Amino acid sequence: MSLNAKQREKLSQFREITGLNEKEAKLCLAHTNWNLEGAIEYFFSQEAQPSSSSSQQPTKADLLDGLYNKYKSPNSIDIEAEGIQSFCQDLGIDPLDPVTLVFAYYCKAEVMGVFKKEEFIQGLKALGCDSIQKLKNKLPDMRIVLADTKQFKEIYNYVFGFSREAGCRNLSIDVAIALWRLLLGAKFPMVETWITFLESRGKRHDVSKDTWEMLLDFLEIVQKEGLQGYDPNSAWPVLIDEFVEFLSKSS
Repeated sequence: MSLNAKQREKLSQFREITGLNEKEAKLCLAHTNWNLEGAIEYFFSQEAQPSSSSSQQPTKADLLDGLYNKYKSPNSIDIEAEGIQSFCQDLGIDPLDPVTLVFAYYCKAEVMGVFKKEEFIQGLKALGCDSIQKLKNKLPDMRIVLADTKQFKEIYNYVFGFSREAGCRNLSIDVAIALWRLLLGAKFPMVETWITFLESRGKRHDVSKDTWEMLLDFLEIVQKEGLQGYDPNSAWPVLIDEFVEFLSKSS
């Protein structure tokens, strides 16, 4: 059977991950119509038994390394934008789906748009997943995390540091607005009013950690108690105090 360039590349990757000889590797790949991820899962399933008696029993580490290698950038040791796009496509989710931030949280990823090998594998281990299908099955549980008030707050606070540019203490206002819409827009209708207020100001300062974290507290209080729940004598960030003044003038 004559192989094209893509098939030869998949064959080489599959053999490196599984340790199979060429004939056995071709059979596994053909079984899944040359879908590399499917072939890896098939090989490591209970049904797939290597015909060579010398083949070693696969380990979970093999599967995790295989996933990392699949999405790793060809030009670096990290998973970067193109690999993340492919990863999300295999999961059947949009890269802007908030659940991607839950995965990054479990990975303890330090920088948005990049997964180091140890971060990526850490996240998979934390979620108990060693295949794309298992991670797909875990997505509903990851969405429940977003719905849980305490866990959501942990992820929300984590996102601040994860989303800052390297070396920056504060978060870019434009990035913050995009993240507020992504994370808070569906939970708190007042978020759009908050964004309107920010965009109406003459100066567009970056967002501090204090403002980022306490905005969530403010929105939770106002949603439960209305503006009467806001105590002006509490230690709110100046920007939130100014927002309340903006709301008072607008009403």
